[in-house]
Amino acid sequence: MFYKVDRTKARGLLQQESSGHPDFKRFPPTRAPYGREPYVRARLDAKGAATVDAKAIGWTREHVHLKWQDADYRMHTRWVPAAWVRRIERHESAWQDPYDIRDED
Repeated sequence: MFYKVDRTKARGLLQQESSGHPDFKRFPPTRAPYGREPYVRARLDAKGAATVDAKAIGWTREHVHLKWQDADYRMHTRWVPAAWVRRIERHESAWQDPYDIRDED
């Protein structure tokens, strides 16, 4: 079963802090194949003060599960509302996963 992100509904979450994770019973998560997760730029709070370049390792209709590495080389994961996330190309990301599977041209 595949659920697209409902950006209109997720937009209502803009004024809220992230609740930690979505309701998986209502919206089962979808995951990309390992090494082929899309890159995204995301806010980490409602005010947009903190942003990260990350990979979307999972998503529901309303939330996206992020994975990124900080300046101290520690890995982090967090669920955030989908309205806080926009897709970017790998070359635009400040962090690039060394284990990406890339198609050779």
